[in-house]
Amino acid sequence: MPSNSIRPQDWKQAYNEGAMRYVLILAATAACWAGAVKIVPKGGGFELLRDWKPYYILGAGGTARMELLKQSGGNSVRTWSPPRRDVLDQCARLGLTVLVGLEVGKPRHGFDYGDPAQVDRQRARVRATVGSLKSHPAVLMWALGNETELLVSDAERVALWKEIEQLARIVRQEDPSRPVITVLAGLGKSKLRELEDHCPTLDAVGINAYGGMMQVPEQVAAQGWRKAYIVTEFGPRGHWEVAKTPWGLPIEDSSTEKAAFYSKAYAHAVKGQPQCLGSYVFLWGQKQEKTHTWYGMFLPDGTPLDTVDAMTRAWTGSWPADRAPAIRRLTVEGSGVHRPGARIAAKVDAMDPEGGPLKVEWDLRRDVSDNPATGGDREPPTPPIEGAIAAAQGMEATVELPEAPGNYRLFVYVRDGSGKAATANCPLRVE
Repeated sequence: MPSNSIRPQDWKQAYNEGAMRYVLILAATAACWAGAVKIVPKGGGFELLRDWKPYYILGAGGTARMELLKQSGGNSVRTWSPPRRDVLDQCARLGLTVLVGLEVGKPRHGFDYGDPAQVDRQRARVRATVGSLKSHPAVLMWALGNETELLVSDAERVALWKEIEQLARIVRQEDPSRPVITVLAGLGKSKLRELEDHCPTLDAVGINAYGGMMQVPEQVAAQGWRKAYIVTEFGPRGHWEVAKTPWGLPIEDSSTEKAAFYSKAYAHAVKGQPQCLGSYVFLWGQKQEKTHTWYGMFLPDGTPLDTVDAMTRAWTGSWPADRAPAIRRLTVEGSGVHRPGARIAAKVDAMDPEGGPLKVEWDLRRDVSDNPATGGDREPPTPPIEGAIAAAQGMEATVELPEAPGNYRLFVYVRDGSGKAATANCPLRVE
């Protein structure tokens, strides 16, 4: 054998060393991508993979009552701004993921995308936030802004999309292991086509829809969107989508009607849609928006409404063992317009699915549903008017209207013995 030839044992040693290096490289890569979230093609649509396993989003907006969310079948929460570390830690303990909201300036609030200083500060903030939170295992993906395109001109919207693209690139640089999306207020004005043109770095899109849920898959197809989508907010019919009183104020559905719509909307726009990666129902909590009951799935005291039961069934396939009460009808005497100080009768027709006893409560509040706030902007609460419920017994009440002319709204709350409720309301006018 020539002196410069390689002996068989040398070949074996070299092979083993090469194989070991390969294994070490794979191990290092796996460690680097632990917790990675990817969107991959599947069967003409898309699938979300987390830690290389299929992950379908069964989510809710907000970080209140997360234990109940988990018990109800949910697996993810959405925030509109970066959550605190302790919130992320709690989510991780419960096995919940987080769609982390990254605040993006809204032109309707005065943000000027033509101002380099404002733009640079925003870019630095987004970069720092992603850099500080990207190592947390509860983070599922990043959402740039929420309905930032509301009430902007066409030119402003294009400028906004171009900056969303720059922010998406920053997020991708800081955290290449998770998707980045932006969140739209519905799909009007061919927004998906605009994103296709101006925001190629986005991995998917978030869609907020209410009554419009019944057109989401059709609009996605009509605009030729070729990526995945997530329904980032859905809930009842919005205050802009319902019938109005003769004096121009929106008529809110009862929580029982809302629960039925949640189920219908989820079945149409989310479940079984190949481009959809899941959804976040709105709102897993309570807020004042037109009324204190319109969008929250809980009463102000934390009592869950029948909308929570509807989502439990959507997430798990089964109703909870003890369901919330249901309101069939709220009846209020008269045409809705009354003289100052008038006394009127009200009656609610409600039932408990298990046949248990019900407790009924009433209150009257000023109706501020004509306020100009939009896109979930903050609204002050409206407290009950003291002394307005003159008498209440069983399913009936007598309401004494104020002497002051104006718009009012009568609310009823029907509670069962297991800590659940249903609610409805009726607009009234004093002239």
